[in-house]
Amino acid sequence: MQIVIDANDFQNLSEAAQAELLEIFAKGRPVNKTAAKTAAKPAAQSSPVKETEGLRWREPVDLTLEQCSLLANGMTKKQLDILKAFANKSGRTTMKKLLETTGEKDLRGISKFQGLATRHLRHIIEDPQYKAMLFAWDFDKTKWDKGKTNIVDGEYYVSAKTADALRRYFAPQA
Repeated sequence: MQIVIDANDFQNLSEAAQAELLEIFAKGRPVNKTAAKTAAKPAAQSSPVKETEGLRWREPVDLTLEQCSLLANGMTKKQLDILKAFANKSGRTTMKKLLETTGEKDLRGISKFQGLATRHLRHIIEDPQYKAMLFAWDFDKTKWDKGKTNIVDGEYYVSAKTADALRRYFAPQA
């Protein structure tokens, strides 16, 4: 599980809640009151972190053709095949298709690629808050087995702009 709280939301918490969260994040080590109050200062008083426009948590970023080229640079054939799977009109591909494309038996290989691509992506675009992600899972399209214990299929997707840029990147050169 991942919980995201930005500085403004943190400021809205009571001092006691702020101190408790800081103590939890400090792995049980007591946090002195001064540190808690410093963390509770309004964002204007602390050094601001530049936020990249257009990035939202848990939503794939929009990439340009040039950024797709930078992302693909140095990727293996298997990794490029994963990118190609998203280079369609909808920007979506199924879990089964990706597994077939990569020859993987389970999602670990795709997850490794997702992590690698995301880290590379964050160097290509300015993303100091680590919001950027190349592709995401559509939870509404998840298909389960009868016991609802294993995922049978589902869909990954990139943004429409990224899908368009990938189509142009992988288009045959005339």
